[in-house]
Amino acid sequence: MKKRLLALLLLMGICGGVSGKAPSVTPDGGFTLSAGDQSVPSSFGRFLSAGEKLFLEKTGFSQAGFPPVHVILHSSSDNLAKLPALSVDALEGGSPSISLHLKSGDQGIESTRLLVASLLLREYYGEHAPPPGSRVPHYPPWVLDGLATLCFPSDEAIRLPSSYTKGDALPSLEDFLIQRPPDGSQSSLADLYMASASMLLKAGLSTPSGQAAFRKWVGHNDSKQQSTDPAPWVGGWEMKQVEKRWLLLLVGNSGDGDGSVKLQKPLETLKAYETVMQDALPEGSTINSLARDKKSGSYTLGKLSDRLKGIRLRGSPMVTPLIDRTLILVGNAPKLSKKKIEEEEKSLADLQIKIEKQSREIESYMDWFEAMKLPVRSGYFDRLLKTPDSEVRKGPVGRYLDAVEERGW
Repeated sequence: MKKRLLALLLLMGICGGVSGKAPSVTPDGGFTLSAGDQSVPSSFGRFLSAGEKLFLEKTGFSQAGFPPVHVILHSSSDNLAKLPALSVDALEGGSPSISLHLKSGDQGIESTRLLVASLLLREYYGEHAPPPGSRVPHYPPWVLDGLATLCFPSDEAIRLPSSYTKGDALPSLEDFLIQRPPDGSQSSLADLYMASASMLLKAGLSTPSGQAAFRKWVGHNDSKQQSTDPAPWVGGWEMKQVEKRWLLLLVGNSGDGDGSVKLQKPLETLKAYETVMQDALPEGSTINSLARDKKSGSYTLGKLSDRLKGIRLRGSPMVTPLIDRTLILVGNAPKLSKKKIEEEEKSLADLQIKIEKQSREIESYMDWFEAMKLPVRSGYFDRLLKTPDSEVRKGPVGRYLDAVEERGW
């Protein structure tokens, strides 16, 4: 298999006009990446690797030994008018050749659509090239947009219209399937369509047999028959069941409706801060160790900075100093000494403990205030606080004094 893959890479390099630097292969074997005589950007390689990993995870496809998709990056000096472009051809020996030409560093929606389309075609053709003159299958736009959103997610989450949560009419699945995707000039509508498509794909794949039905729907090349476009709906998905899941996902991703942004409580923000720090930093590593890592440290620190900026937008102002100081440390870490970074990390840990303690003290005081000092009572305890009326019983002396008072003496 390794010898055949090496021979295939050499053939692809010759056919694609790639000279100089040999193409690199992504860890899961789905892509080869080359840029002519230029160096392949390491960030774009990680971008492809992460997308391919999510593609396998979402769809359930295995790491098959099929020929990889050859991604060719073109510099600004090349003719970029017709890019991005996807082509399918045959190599000597009957192996398929799937090539994707992209502008260097292009991670836009058109490119990510073609990336997931090329992965689907890789699974479709397998090890058998298409017959001469046959057409290439075209997958429905909602599948390509949904997979592109799931496999190459944007840093900013798209919030769907909150009217869904206020009783307005929910969209119909049948209408969505025949809806024409908005063009690039309508960015907000395009974002909405892609988010809805990703929710629909997630709803279908999460059903008990969702992934298996999707893989069967993608199909495999049959050299005895002409290729046809797949059906607009995944055959093994029960439409009513998937529609219900889809609508629940749409409601769950709706915005607030009034345009306001609700800030998190201090303890919620601290929890989000801890989660980001644990997830972004590899196990056993620190900001200090990443600052010394010349290979991937700067990339990891950059991702950490982006996530910290995200929680700062909705974070409690009480936790903002902790987030800001962490952002400053992450940005300056490569230029600071090991001792300086360790001192600042310890200072940040102390500040986090202090903020958490103050937050709990404030919450305890507010609980006490609500229980003891509210000017308006709830009315739940009025019956117990009310003094019952007592009957006055008078003896002979009392009755005599009442008679004297009535006479005016």
